[in-house]
Amino acid sequence: MTFLQIDLPAISVAILAALTAALVGNLLILRRQALMGDALSHMVLPGIVAGYLISGHPKTWVTIACALVAGLFGAAVVALIRKIGRLDMATAMGVVLTAMFAAGVLMIETTGTAGVHLDVEHALYGSIESVIWPHPMTWVDILNPDGWGHLPEEIPFLAGTFAILSAAFLLTAKEITLVTFDPSFGITLGLPFWVTELAINGAVAIAVVAAFDAAGSILVIAMLICPAATARLTTNRFSSQIWASLFFATTAAIVGYCLAVWGAAALGASSAVNAAGGIACVAGLILGIAAVWRRWLQHST
Repeated sequence: MTFLQIDLPAISVAILAALTAALVGNLLILRRQALMGDALSHMVLPGIVAGYLISGHPKTWVTIACALVAGLFGAAVVALIRKIGRLDMATAMGVVLTAMFAAGVLMIETTGTAGVHLDVEHALYGSIESVIWPHPMTWVDILNPDGWGHLPEEIPFLAGTFAILSAAFLLTAKEITLVTFDPSFGITLGLPFWVTELAINGAVAIAVVAAFDAAGSILVIAMLICPAATARLTTNRFSSQIWASLFFATTAAIVGYCLAVWGAAALGASSAVNAAGGIACVAGLILGIAAVWRRWLQHST
């Protein structure tokens, strides 16, 4: 009973958050813009707080819109700093992401949202463990539509976001492949650089915001980068990389959660450890194993 009401919904949220982030993370890895995912996951915080203040809830399209504006504003500031200050991309993003994340933290502390729903710890680690579905008493109850109305709101919200991003990927698969592997050729065909950058950064920002409330910035960053990077080490085909990244994301979410909740107790800890941290660690471990495996293949051939 406890598993169905507490662990199953938490694992479901972890999987959906991981899948949503991993899907768009492939674009960042292939375009060598992994640091942009880290930057966006921090730059959207002021927008999330602003959206929460407007709507009174962190999981609404108002919040996503505000966070999207904040993320795109941060990306524009990065470009402006690079142009005016002639700084490299990493330096510009480092400055902007820390400044905007700090602004978000100050907004949390000064607007009364701290202690209500949003706080600094929530922004870092999320609240996977707090996701509860009280309805199912047996496995059969999960199939009963009467109980679906009581699903934790994180589940349909993340599932809807993942479905929308997946549909966008399918509808624009050729264009995505083109601008990812040959941006200059895409420009000659009438795909302006700023449009593709806006679309990709927007997709990343949407994924980050959708997963942010449940997963926090730590897990979001890990899921944006690690599964896609792991998939890149295992295949050279774009379509195969997408599917492989989703597989690695799901594996990290399940194994990481189980180790965090039950593994810590098995090792003698007095309580479970943070689930988001456990999932991020497993995602990094899988990436490390893939890197060693790739290196071994190169030496053996």
